[in-house]
Amino acid sequence: MSTDKILDDKAIAIDEVSSISSESVQNVFETHKPDEYVLEEVQKIVEKHNLAEYEELLVRGALFANRPEIIESEKYTAEERQLIVRERTHPILSLSRSMIMAAICTSCAAINFGMDESAIGGAQLQYQKQFNITNVNIQGLTVAAPYLAAAVFGAPLTVFLSNHLGRRWVVFISCLVAFSGSLIQAFANGLPAMLFARLFMGIGMGLNSSTVPIYTAECSPAVSRGAILMLWQTFIALGVALGSIFNRAFVNIEGSLSWRLMIGSSAVPPIITALLIFFPPESPRWLIVNGRTNESFESLMKLRSCPLSGAKDFFILYESLKFESELETKLTKWQQFTSLFTVPRNRFALIVSSIGILGQQYGGVNILVSYTTTILTNAGIDPVTAIGGSIGIGGGCFLATFVSSQLIDRFGRRKMLLFTLPVEGICLFWLGGVINITKDQLRLGLGLTSMYVYVLFYGTGIGPVSFTLVAETPSISVRMAHSAFCMSLNWILDFCLSMTWPKMNDTMTTSGGLYFYGAFNFVVWALSYFCIPETKRYTLEQLDEVFKGGVSHFFKKKLRRLFGKH
Repeated sequence: MSTDKILDDKAIAIDEVSSISSESVQNVFETHKPDEYVLEEVQKIVEKHNLAEYEELLVRGALFANRPEIIESEKYTAEERQLIVRERTHPILSLSRSMIMAAICTSCAAINFGMDESAIGGAQLQYQKQFNITNVNIQGLTVAAPYLAAAVFGAPLTVFLSNHLGRRWVVFISCLVAFSGSLIQAFANGLPAMLFARLFMGIGMGLNSSTVPIYTAECSPAVSRGAILMLWQTFIALGVALGSIFNRAFVNIEGSLSWRLMIGSSAVPPIITALLIFFPPESPRWLIVNGRTNESFESLMKLRSCPLSGAKDFFILYESLKFESELETKLTKWQQFTSLFTVPRNRFALIVSSIGILGQQYGGVNILVSYTTTILTNAGIDPVTAIGGSIGIGGGCFLATFVSSQLIDRFGRRKMLLFTLPVEGICLFWLGGVINITKDQLRLGLGLTSMYVYVLFYGTGIGPVSFTLVAETPSISVRMAHSAFCMSLNWILDFCLSMTWPKMNDTMTTSGGLYFYGAFNFVVWALSYFCIPETKRYTLEQLDEVFKGGVSHFFKKKLRRLFGKH
């Protein structure tokens, strides 16, 4: 039986179907199966997996998944009806304690990324002087080394570790690596030790960034998945702000202790995350794919607001994946990677995620995060003021994600990209122009304003949306391969950007470099318009239907619409 046929047979809750836009496949799931078919399927599940004690709950959950209007019948209590309605109307407030813990403790791992990026931006002026690093290529390599290791070693390694150990264990290992790397670089006695520490830390970054968004997406309810995934970007932004705050706190300390405290402070978040990661349950999708169906059911019971909601999602998940889980065992690791390019559905998802990654990296934000201090000092601002001004970069992103979390599941990923990307481009052109103003106070005021406006729109748009697309677009059979490839691409682009900026700044001038990245935002806007469909409020299984037509079909549809042809 084909995956498409399986998807046609799925039972989908009416509150999810009602949120699908007119562009989508809203008519695919309108035919419900007979109750006898549903009861027969539940009986098979109960007998095969020894779930007799939950049979009554599974029956009611499956019938509700198949015919949502049945919730009004006497089989369901008033309390259950109230909780189900609350899930739809107040998706964030209705999250269970386990779901909140899963979202928070995994996203806390992202603080380490943000703290390192901003900490190295403040510390580099001092350690470059102490270690006599004058070559601009070596300066760039020191900053960019973790991203190279994350791309080449960390992200690909995730596919093997996650399949055998589970999502939580990979997060735990990544935290230990990040903790150790942060301490080693803080005690580095020269350039070789510093490079080793940053390369080692990058392995943890690759493991973490490939796993955390996937784990969070697999645990989250469809109606609130976008907002929950926003926590990843929120905590990265918080890390950027904290790193800048610590930079400002330590900048006046004499000697090498100043920069060592700056970059050593990033060792704290990963060790906290390592202590918290085993409190929430394992991903229910990972459990069911690996034959641990009973544990998957128990996991969903903890991750949903009420048992009925957990039983409903379990039935949908089981029916969707019972054939795909068999496919997963037949695909070798190499076949998973090759199918990303050879299967139209997987290729479309990969293109969508890659566009998000391209915009997230080459939109210019990492230039501002890693080199704000350098940009401002090159423009004539004293280092202490420059470090103080950089605090607003992380703070702006952090605040913007709260706005974004309220919008992403309401307006959708696509609309947010199309609205914010042009503003980001304009802000970088603005910054490139004002740093040439001769009056110090005017140059500083307008320069910081352009940066802060930029990060507000970045934190509302491409920043969180890019990671959301990576986490939710792939099919279950290639999910970890998709994530590993996208995060390798993410870190490779980050490495190239961080590595080349000192040279670009030297040859093109700071303004020229900012104009280059400003123009890239308009390129990504065009790619987003023609290639990225809306994904809000679909279950991860429903998205198979969205992407099955391939990117060429979607591109042609948008092109026809642009020219008024339907």
